[in-house]
Parts: sequence; structure tokens; C-alpha cells
Amino acid sequence: MLGKLMKYEFKATGRTFLPLYGAILVVALLNRFLGRNTQGVFEELNKVGDFTVVALVALFIALGVITIVATIQRFQKNLLSDEGYLMFTLPVKTRSLILSKMIVAIVWIILSGLVGIAAFGILFISKEFITELMPLLSEFMSEAIYLLQEEVGRVSILVIVQFIVAGFLSYIQFIVSIYLALAIGQFPNFQKHRTAASFIAFFVINLVVNWVLGLAIFAGDFTANVNMNMFIGNLIVLILTVGMFEATNYILRNYLNLE
Repeated sequence: MLGKLMKYEFKATGRTFLPLYGAILVVALLNRFLGRNTQGVFEELNKVGDFTVVALVALFIALGVITIVATIQRFQKNLLSDEGYLMFTLPVKTRSLILSKMIVAIVWIILSGLVGIAAFGILFISKEFITELMPLLSEFMSEAIYLLQEEVGRVSILVIVQFIVAGFLSYIQFIVSIYLALAIGQFPNFQKHRTAASFIAFFVINLVVNWVLGLAIFAGDFTANVNMNMFIGNLIVLILTVGMFEATNYILRNYLNLE
């Protein structure tokens, strides 16, 4: 049943994201083939006043905003408004309804990032660009690794993996915190001020999460054992995210008050 819910969610959200992805890639192609010769990194950057570049930047901003808005809107409209009457009559657990939306939101976030990378590649990547970029990138990476070694000691693959996991978990935690905040707005006490209650709840939730993380990770010397501290941080985020997910599930099962 989870697969069917996700399929339905992809169809509903795809009508928003796919045209936007197409527009971004088309504008990137127009930039590439309408007089942009990529003869140098800095020469390219000096042309940012071109209309098509401005349009591309606007589309990137729109993509970021729409990704967040769609995450909020789909949860709000599909579960907390009139559509919720239908969704909650389905022979499926509330947890599955929430999970399907969370997974689809994560997929769209990843796809949005890939579309951004593809658009950048279409716009700038060329033999000349790579020739100029590689020395700069190599110098940047060497400097970054040196600075990281100065702070935390020897850089291992495990450290890099921990940072990647941390980034992925932060995306999930962000989405679930939105869901929990919207669910909190369903409490009877907030019936007349649901939006304000959800807005405040979102900031309070993330404030608490950051406070707990800071207390746990930086209570001691973070650089003394960066691998262990990163692991602890990721574990805490995972536990908090699962807790927020279950809290959302509990509220929707027991305090849902459809608009």
C-alpha cells in the first residue's frame, strides 16, 4: 500500500516539479547555445546580466521555494484539509500516509539538486572551462583538507561519510519538523490560530534540536575524536527525527481536526 500512496504522491507533485525542471534545463540550453562560448570562467561570470542568466537564477530560486512550499502544501492539503476525509478512510495506517509524503519529498529534494547540477553542466562545462577549473578545484580541495586536518587531525573516509550522512539526516529532520509543526497546529487550543501555532512550533522544534545537538556534541572537545562525535550527532538527529515522526503520527491519530 505504501507503494501505491507514493505513486499517487509522485503524480500529484510531479505536475509542479517536472515542468519547472524542464524550464530550468531549457533555459540552461538557451544560455549555452545562444552566444555563450565559455571562453573562460571569469568571462562567463561577467555575463550574468544576460536575460537568460537572470531567468535561470530566478528559476533556481523558484525551485528552492517551491520545494519547501510543496512539502508544506501537500501535507496540509492532503491530510489536514477536506482531502483528509478521503485519505483517512483508506485501509492504511496513518504512519504510512506520513511516510509516503516524506519519502517523496526527499526524492524531489535530491532530484532538484541533480537538475541544478545538470543545468550548471549544460551552461558552463566545456574543455576550456575544465582546463581552468581543475587547477582551482585542486587547490581548493588541498586547502580544505589541510584546514580540516589542522582542526580535527587525520581526515579519513569515515569522516567524509559521516558528513554525508549528517547532510542527508538534516534534510529528513527538516521535513519531519515541518510535518510535526503542522500537526501541532491541529490541537484544539490552536483551532483559531493554526498557521501561527505551526509557524511558532517549527522554530521552537528546530531550536530545541539544535540546542540538544550542541549540548551533546560540543560539551567536550569536538576535535578530540571527530568520528565519534559525528556519529553521536548523527545518532541524536536520527533519534529525534524518529521521535518527531512518531509524535506527528500520534497527533494525527488522536487530535486530527480537519478544516
